[in-house]
Amino acid sequence: MKNPEAISRKDFLMKIGFSGAALMAALTSCGGDDTVTPISAFTVDLSTTTALNSVGGYIKTNGVVLARIASGNTSAAFAAIARTCPHEKKDQIIYNSSKGQFQCTEHDWYFKTNGTGVGNGSITAYTVSLSGTTLSIS
Repeated sequence: MKNPEAISRKDFLMKIGFSGAALMAALTSCGGDDTVTPISAFTVDLSTTTALNSVGGYIKTNGVVLARIASGNTSAAFAAIARTCPHEKKDQIIYNSSKGQFQCTEHDWYFKTNGTGVGNGSITAYTVSLSGTTLSIS
C-alpha cells in the first residue's frame, strides 16, 4: 500500500529547487526507481549445491543471494536477500562470512541477514524453509 502523502524523488527534488541538468544528474545518480521486482518462489537441492555445505558459503540464483549463515540443518541456518543493491541497482551483493552480513561490493554497503541496512538503506529479505535437503525460498 502506498503512502498517500509520499511523493516521487523527482517531485521532491523539483520542490527544493532542482531543475534542468542538475535535476537529471540527481535523478540518474542513484540508479532510477526504488522498486524491487519480487522473485518467484523456487527451491534449491542441498545435495547438489556444494557451495552451501559449509557456513559462509553462498550462491546467487533466481534474483537472490542465498547463504549458509550457521551450522545445522534448520531453516535458520540459511538466509536469502535480493541480489541487487538498492543503492544503484548493481548485482554486487555477496555474503561476507567474516562479518556475518551481506555486502554490496560496489560501494561497501552492508545488510543484516534480515535485510536491514547497516548505516544505509535496507534490502528485501526472503523466507527460507528447509525440508530434508530441499530449501524453499519465497
